[in-house]
Amino acid sequence: MVQRKDLLSIGFYRLSPFHGSDRSLSYRIEKLEEQVGTDDKGKPKKSIVGLRVTTYPGPYSFENTDDSLKKTKDFPFEPASLDAITDYLNSLPQPELHP
Repeated sequence: MVQRKDLLSIGFYRLSPFHGSDRSLSYRIEKLEEQVGTDDKGKPKKSIVGLRVTTYPGPYSFENTDDSLKKTKDFPFEPASLDAITDYLNSLPQPELHP
């Protein structure tokens, strides 16, 4: 069972994706960004708009799991979303381990 404290604080997701697992269910939580213009040097400006949760069967890493086995769900980028993500992850059935 995933607990809210396992998902760290919202500030962590500004810097890095988070990988976790609960028995045979693996997950990745990362920020969602969208381009909101360009700076004075023509470099794209981005704004964080949400959190994306990707779930997949273990035991392999995110990068080594076939994309067809991954499922995503998006949440707003706000502290309350971490409670919603905890509930979402705990509501999912445990998948069979990927062969």
